[in-house]
Amino acid sequence: MKKPFVLAALAVLIATQTFAASYWVVTKDGTRYEAKAKWTTVNGKAMITLVSGTVMSLDPGSIDVAKSEEVTRLGGGSLFGVEQLPATATSKASTLGSSIRLHKLPSSEPAAAPAPAATATDIPKPSAPGAGLGTDVVGRFERAFENVGIFEHKLVATGTNSLRADLTADTEDKVFNTLTATAFLMVHNAGIPGVQIDTVDLFLKTTTGEAAGRFHVTRDDAQALDAKTMTPQAYFVLKVLF
Repeated sequence: MKKPFVLAALAVLIATQTFAASYWVVTKDGTRYEAKAKWTTVNGKAMITLVSGTVMSLDPGSIDVAKSEEVTRLGGGSLFGVEQLPATATSKASTLGSSIRLHKLPSSEPAAAPAPAATATDIPKPSAPGAGLGTDVVGRFERAFENVGIFEHKLVATGTNSLRADLTADTEDKVFNTLTATAFLMVHNAGIPGVQIDTVDLFLKTTTGEAAGRFHVTRDDAQALDAKTMTPQAYFVLKVLF
């Protein structure tokens, strides 16, 4: 990890005391609105101020409160779902990847062949007591990382309650969102009954191979991040391993 990245993280930590993140309002039909803050109720209507400045009203009964909180937690992503959200126009510029270009396939590439039908051997193996974290847990982490923009990843269970993730992250936002997603999944044990996740080792790098941070996330760390008693920015400064 180079010193400029640490300084950038400190700058972001200070900035977060001044600027609040967007609040995502999700309706029960799946529609999402990026707002400046959580809605307020006026005369029986939920009044929402969008990031564009437009004020709109909705029937409070049409809002999925739990989903709104979950999506807001991940800055617009969905942890347990498989839906991929496009990056918003309000994303901050990267200081890690300002000179990096993501690898893209040429437009002349032929269309991918249809995926073969799933067979019995393709079904994820569930986690079992004493058998290590199963592919169902690993799959949940992979989808969560993809939903916060991490598409280059390699995850492997390292014990009955632990796993390791090697990830490519080119921006501070992606690093911080990775920490938030990891904490959420650890606290909720990936949403899979009978599973407990105690530690996750994160190895982050940029597409050029530079170190972007290494973390040994414990369950106590995850609970602090998930409860927001510690911000991802503060956690980075205090816990990053070089």
